[in-house]
Amino acid sequence: MDPLEYSFGTGADAPTAWTSPADLDLGSSGGVDAVRLDFDGDGLLDDAMWDSDGDGVADRSVLDYDADDEARYFTDPSGNGTWNVEMTMAEPPVIAAVHTWRPDPMIGAAGTIDVRVDAGQGGLGFQTNRVSDEGNTP
Repeated sequence: MDPLEYSFGTGADAPTAWTSPADLDLGSSGGVDAVRLDFDGDGLLDDAMWDSDGDGVADRSVLDYDADDEARYFTDPSGNGTWNVEMTMAEPPVIAAVHTWRPDPMIGAAGTIDVRVDAGQGGLGFQTNRVSDEGNTP
């Protein structure tokens, strides 16, 4: 899977750039073109950064992509990572596939240390966390 570039910011300072392997197919390309995230803080990976034009850089943020007619789409015309301009989709994308490229964090699993890092305020105004597992080998 090719990595997807995206950024988040507050608009006051330069946005923070991220790169993640794509794990969701939202477009008609037949390949993964989005990264699943939790923007709205509901604990579900049902939001996404979507590269709708296939250039490797996200150009849409999507809230609740799996909610059929209730999904919401945003752009970031300022480039500040705020994703604050809502747009309508004449024809919402069809979710073709969800690929799991990372394991869900397992609290207290043998051989791992769970690390939660406060990543600051997300691009749509929600507090976000980054969770990763680090090996605990002697």
